[in-house]
Amino acid sequence: MSNQSQYRASKSRITKQQESYNQIQDQIAGYIKNLTAESDAGTIWLGLKTEGVDMSISSFNTRLKKLVEAGLVEKRLAGYNKYFYI
Repeated sequence: MSNQSQYRASKSRITKQQESYNQIQDQIAGYIKNLTAESDAGTIWLGLKTEGVDMSISSFNTRLKKLVEAGLVEKRLAGYNKYFYI
């Protein structure tokens, strides 16, 4: 891990909880990046659960939303209130 990713500000370290949160964010982004086709949020969540990532669906949706806002994941409208991610 590089020095910059270990620190939030010049003198404050990232806590273990923040480090764990960031690790799960990276797992979600990596999983979606490795998908061969667009998938809906429920399918992605179930896929991560089978790989051992333990989180609730609401926590997953919050993290997925943050990844979309950051531009790391693309959200596409597939129909009325149905979205796919890639």
